[in-house]
Order: sequence, then structure tokens, then C-alpha cells
Amino acid sequence: AHNRTDYDSYNKYYLKIKNFFDPYIKQYAPEHLKHAWFSSPGFAFYGIQRELLVGSYSSLLASLGIALLVLFLTSGNLFIAVYALITITFAIAVSVGIFAILEWELGIVEAIIVIMSVGLSVDFVVHFGVGYIHTDSKDIDCERKKIENHYLLQTSKPDANEHDYKISTWRVTYKEQQVERETRVTESVSRVGSAVFMAAFTTFAAGFSMTLSSLCAFRQMGQFLMTIMLTSWSFAMFFFLPLCAIIGPVGTCGSIPFSRIIKCFKRSSHENSEKKDIDQI
Repeated sequence: AHNRTDYDSYNKYYLKIKNFFDPYIKQYAPEHLKHAWFSSPGFAFYGIQRELLVGSYSSLLASLGIALLVLFLTSGNLFIAVYALITITFAIAVSVGIFAILEWELGIVEAIIVIMSVGLSVDFVVHFGVGYIHTDSKDIDCERKKIENHYLLQTSKPDANEHDYKISTWRVTYKEQQVERETRVTESVSRVGSAVFMAAFTTFAAGFSMTLSSLCAFRQMGQFLMTIMLTSWSFAMFFFLPLCAIIGPVGTCGSIPFSRIIKCFKRSSHENSEKKDIDQI
């Protein structure tokens, strides 16, 4: 007799029967039964577990794909969307690992919780990503001018040669890009950092209050809220932002000009309507 909640033992037993039954049917069954399959009420719970496992993986991948599309449309930058997706994936992986440490068993409630984790993890990264993209250009220009003035001061020295000039040109380009990344990250944190922290803290506190319940479903939901808030905020703050500060996009790199595309579409539609009016006349 197998443990009713032991999925691995049931899976081995099911595959053993299936591997015996399928070749036997194809070899000895009549022609109209060649595509038959076996069924047993004893595998009803196993079937539910298998569908939950497969459905959780497929739903999680679909949710990540939708999250990537939403991140891309929200930020308008391909690199920010990819960095955010990597951050969300790491946060969910750590959260699922914590659930395994807490000895959760995959059921209907747990499957719903895992799928919901994608939507709750997106929020913080979206705020930081949009704040990074929409940084005030005046602050960036001011920091770039400081680097340029320092560069001009070095190259204007009488002992500077052509080799030093080439090295300084490369360095000033790198420093300008780096200072732009750092300025964007600093501006993003100063704009939305406190709001993101308070949102994570209040949700974490709500989850903590649910863990005091005597109902298992309420306790699990509280543990889920606490875990996903902690991991998503930590990865957004200490992984996504440092990643943007090191290799984040600068200028219009990776950005999709949605406004220009819309203007071109409107212009083409307007021209087509004018041509139709002329043809009618």
C-alpha cells in the first residue's frame, strides 16, 4: 500500500503499469482496441497531483511570459524588461525553496499560491524600472558635464600627449555612461523607494497577522505573503538596482519609440483617408 500523499511512489507504480500495459495492448489487442488505455479509481488522487504539478509549471511559465510583456510595455525598454524578468525568476525560485523548507505539499491552494507569486513579485521591480527609465534628463546632463569638465581639465595640461588623450577619451565615455546609470538608480530609489518599502511592509504585516490563525489555509496564505514580499523586495532592491547600476541601459539604448510609432501610424492612416476622399471626388 502506497502513501496517499507520496507522489513519487505513485508515479513509479503508475509508470511501471503503463510501460507494461501499452506494449501489451499494441501487440495482442484487436485492431479496434489498439489505442486503448488503462484506468483505475486507485489512481484518481495521483491524477490530481500530476495535473497540479504539470499545471503549476505551465501556468508559472505562462505568467512569466505575460509578466515580460507587461514589463516591456510599461518600461518601454527591452533591457529593463529582461533584467526585471530575471529578478522575478530568482525571487520566485527562492520563495518556492522556502515553501519546501516549510514542508508544504503541493495541493490546490499551494498551486494557486505559486502562480500568484508572479503577479505579486512584479510590482516592486516595475516601480524601480519605470523610475530608472524616466529619470530627469537635467540631472543626467549635469553629472555628464562634471565628467566632461574634469576630462577637459586633464587634457589641457601641457604635459599631456596623444596617447593620454586617447585613453582619456575612452575613460570619459565610460565614466559618463557609468555616472548616468548611477544617477538613474539614485533617482529611482529617491522617487519610489519609500513607497515600495511601505507597500512591502504593510503586506508583510498583513501576512504576519494571518499566520496567527488556527486554519491551515490562512496560515499558509500568511506565510506566502510574508515570504513573497520579503524575497521580491530584497531582490528588487539588492539585485535589480545594482544590476542596472552596472550594466543598465543608457540614453535610448533598448528603448522602443512607441510615441513615434503611434505618430507614424496616425499619419499613414490620415494619408490613406485623404487618398480615399480624393478618389471619391
